[in-house]
Amino acid sequence: MNPRSIYLFCKRHLTTLIFLGGFFSDAFLLPDVDNPITKYIGLSYLVILAVLLLLREIIIASNRASRAEQKMYSLLSFGVAFFSGSSLSFIFVYAMRSAALSVSWPLFIILMLCMAANEFISVHNYRFTLDIAVFFIALAFYAIFNVPILFSTVTDTVFLVAIGISVLFAMLFVWLLKHTSETAWYEAPRGYALAVGVPLFIGMLYVLNLIPAVPLSLKDAGIYNNVIRTERGEYELIGEAPGRFEWLRNHKHTIKPGDDGVYFYSAISAPAEFSAPISHVWEYHDPTTNSWIESTTISFDLSGGRVDGYRAYSKKQNIIDGLWRVTVKVDDKRIVGRKTFEVTRQQ
Repeated sequence: MNPRSIYLFCKRHLTTLIFLGGFFSDAFLLPDVDNPITKYIGLSYLVILAVLLLLREIIIASNRASRAEQKMYSLLSFGVAFFSGSSLSFIFVYAMRSAALSVSWPLFIILMLCMAANEFISVHNYRFTLDIAVFFIALAFYAIFNVPILFSTVTDTVFLVAIGISVLFAMLFVWLLKHTSETAWYEAPRGYALAVGVPLFIGMLYVLNLIPAVPLSLKDAGIYNNVIRTERGEYELIGEAPGRFEWLRNHKHTIKPGDDGVYFYSAISAPAEFSAPISHVWEYHDPTTNSWIESTTISFDLSGGRVDGYRAYSKKQNIIDGLWRVTVKVDDKRIVGRKTFEVTRQQ
């Protein structure tokens, strides 16, 4: 591939590349969930994105199409693409850092759909709808992420408050936007529908446990032969070294003679002063019915703010050979993360 073909490719897909740049830059640069500056970073992304969307519609409303305005429109569109990616990454990165693919796969689908739409939609009217839809997705996740922090807990009531706040701010934004240009005025009914529909759809995914329980994130999780708490309050984890490509498949745990059970250890990142009931739910896979059967539930009281996360472990005795998983839940409902593993017994 010669330099000219690379240039033409980048030019043709520039908006999508900028969108991905905004997303992946934060994938590496965003601080941990319990860092106080995190919520301000996310808020700044949303504010900048909202301002850029408003300014772009104001440019369109002038209807002069001068060379300067065309350049300004292009720059604003690139800015919208970058901060759309950054706004989405704010919550997607935390959710996907914490949970297994079996828990966070709906987020990947949403992200892929946003990327595909960003690549193929170029007509302004449809682009307008896409951009505000992405903004509302980011706004809803931001509210779901931060409102529990304000209340220092996660409950169904707090979650409903978060959804309500995101709907109100989304509708206020559409009201402001429709006064900027004729296009925005005619698109306002669709905008109001998105302002209500997008948060409710995300809320439905959350209630159905199809997305992780932000703002909590599973910082570390593993299966061990033994877990010992030292006098200094640290945890000594005794187990098999992970395989080369273990992250691509289920962990294989071997029970050796003399082992008194299987241990599951987890570390959960949570904001300071955050408290919630946490549980380790042990389940085994029944091959005859192809379903997961709950075996044991062990509960804890989480206290947030620790740099290494809230640490806890549970022990399963008399475990049978086969496929198992431990699901970390908050309030016995919302999934924080999950670890799947296969148990075999050493002869």
